[in-house]
Amino acid sequence: MKNLRSILPGPKSLSASVIFLTIAFSQVSAETILLKNGEKTYGTVIDQSTDTVTILKETKRQTLAKSQILKIIFKDIKDEAELAKLFDAEKKKLNKDGKKPEKEEQLDTILLEQMIKENSYKAVQKRLALIEKYIDEQDSSWEEYISANRNPWEPVWKSAILPGWGLSTMKHENYARAYQVAIGLSIIVAIGGSQAATEQHNKAENRLNKILFEDPITYAQIQGAGITGASVLVTKLQSDSISEYNSFKTKESQYDTYSRTGLYMGVGLYLIQLAQSYFLGQKWATHNIIQTPSGEAVKEGFNFKGNYMPIAAGGASNLWEYHTDLRYVSTF
Repeated sequence: MKNLRSILPGPKSLSASVIFLTIAFSQVSAETILLKNGEKTYGTVIDQSTDTVTILKETKRQTLAKSQILKIIFKDIKDEAELAKLFDAEKKKLNKDGKKPEKEEQLDTILLEQMIKENSYKAVQKRLALIEKYIDEQDSSWEEYISANRNPWEPVWKSAILPGWGLSTMKHENYARAYQVAIGLSIIVAIGGSQAATEQHNKAENRLNKILFEDPITYAQIQGAGITGASVLVTKLQSDSISEYNSFKTKESQYDTYSRTGLYMGVGLYLIQLAQSYFLGQKWATHNIIQTPSGEAVKEGFNFKGNYMPIAAGGASNLWEYHTDLRYVSTF
């Protein structure tokens, strides 16, 4: 698995990073710190200044004055007999003022600085391992994603086949889901509106056929029966039939409008997500850009370059020629 030294935490992961760092320090090592008053303590040395030493003890920082420290031993010693021997050996090095010789103090300072660097390195390695494990748990394909050679047209053709697919490939999941839901709803509206319009159209056609062919026979029968107010009744039936026909046509027009609106929205969103996939794909593919020793930006693989150049300078005529270069770039 690749090293994660290039991965840096963003603002949102700052608190998590501090936690990781603290845990890492607490699990790196523990030094045995002998004090001049005969006591001892354990902790991980993480920093020092001219007069103090900072240790991490049970995930909490603690500052000790160098004047109180007899010796820092860079291992965890629990054997009391060994500790007693170390106490005696170090106390013999103290002068009347309770200080060590200057060379001894300088050596202790150098060793202390070296241990701080080693502890810091181990803590960073531990933290990177934790981050790597966390990323693996979130997305096991992250390594393939960041190392794969990227084609700027890949998101476009994927989005053309399935809306949102290209955006999802570039890890723009929110955009992908939004387009998929919006285009899906637009398609449902378009299809549902079309089916409803067709249903209303059929009802209107059936109503029109009755008005033209069946209703006249019914009206003639009513008028021929000698019923009182037959003319008024026939007029009302005709009015109701026409009103019903008009209602069907009105609903057909409304549903047809819904269907067209859904269709136009779906097509519009489809084209918009294609355009967005293209522009984001251009930026996404800059992952492949590398620089030659001369500072020229190229991509791994075949590179085409064309430019116009003057044939000769200072001539009577201004002649130009077109040059095309084909190069293959490989990184190893």
